[in-house]
Amino acid sequence: MNDNKTKPIAFVIPWYGDNIRGGAEAECNQLAHCFQDAGVAVEVLTTCVKEAADDRGINTLPQGKSIESGIIVRRFLVKKRNEKRFHAANARLYNKQMVSRKEEAAYFEENINSPDLYAYIADNKDNYKLFVFIPYLYSITYYGSMECPENAVIIPCLHDEGYAYMSMVRERLQCFKKMIFLSKPESDLAHELYDLQNVKTAVLGAYVESGWEDTVDAGAFRKKYHIYDDFILFAGRKDKGKKADLLLEYFYRYKRVYPEDKLKLVFIGGGKIDIPMDIATEVIDLGFLDITDKHNAFAAALVLCNPSYFESFSIVIMESWLVHRPVLVSENCKVTTHFCMESNGGLYFNSYPVFERCLKFFLTHKDITDALGQNGYRYVQKNFVKDVIQKKYLDFLLK
Repeated sequence: MNDNKTKPIAFVIPWYGDNIRGGAEAECNQLAHCFQDAGVAVEVLTTCVKEAADDRGINTLPQGKSIESGIIVRRFLVKKRNEKRFHAANARLYNKQMVSRKEEAAYFEENINSPDLYAYIADNKDNYKLFVFIPYLYSITYYGSMECPENAVIIPCLHDEGYAYMSMVRERLQCFKKMIFLSKPESDLAHELYDLQNVKTAVLGAYVESGWEDTVDAGAFRKKYHIYDDFILFAGRKDKGKKADLLLEYFYRYKRVYPEDKLKLVFIGGGKIDIPMDIATEVIDLGFLDITDKHNAFAAALVLCNPSYFESFSIVIMESWLVHRPVLVSENCKVTTHFCMESNGGLYFNSYPVFERCLKFFLTHKDITDALGQNGYRYVQKNFVKDVIQKKYLDFLLK
């Protein structure tokens, strides 16, 4: 048996990889490297499913131990699933409809599952210092954490969504030893929904990679993509869940009211969005960009807009602030609104008229717009850069 000082910390997540762009997956990857860079032994326990968009009952990656970017990764086979049974339950949960205990069970039983992974945790629970599960809503977390009750920690990445209200989720989350929140509104929601008096909790934030901001080149982005007007930047998946359609609708309305304003809307990231023909020259969808162009886009933007209602954190907001650009967020998202209020790094809207006034303010008060971006930069540096996150997380986990 390993000495406790040399035992590794295991991150447990349904899918893992350096190139997965999802929020919880990216956070897990970054934290694993952050811990390892601090001299802490780290492993990742995951499945043979590549990413969330893939079939969760089909193994596409080789099982076993490997080294990925210096991190030990152990992959386990998943079992086949009844997709019809899963989707029936998932649709009701997604739409925040009432579900029975039987439907909750169907959701977990037919989601991504790996009995081999659960057995590994049970057989090796004394060989790891801690098992850190992320996020809360998958079967890997639900069943895996049952096998190591004495050293199970969770980073739930909780949203105000149907899944969070399941009785099975409530019962399981109340059994963890420690729980880490990425924001105060997330913590407030968890304490409202669950009895966490026996769970040690803390709001620690998320790791935001920095250093790259010193070499960004806004001019290079404008020249490469021939975008010389002010523009709003949307960075992320272009779908209804992220409210990309709402941003497009509001921008369309804005341009009809102020056609003379030289302002564009630029989308970067995956997914597709239907752009009305009459503003096709004003809306630019660049798709996925390489990391340099992405960072340069943040620096070139007038403002980054994240209109999503459901965030437990928001890396793109922090990236915008790192290059001194302000943000515009939806007041329907308590997390991003909280970040804007706490940092004084951006504005928030709850309707089209407020959205319109915010854009007009950014365009006509460039000095204040720049000052908001500076505020955001200081906020990220104080709370979420590597050295800060290393200390906060390791102090909480190891003491």
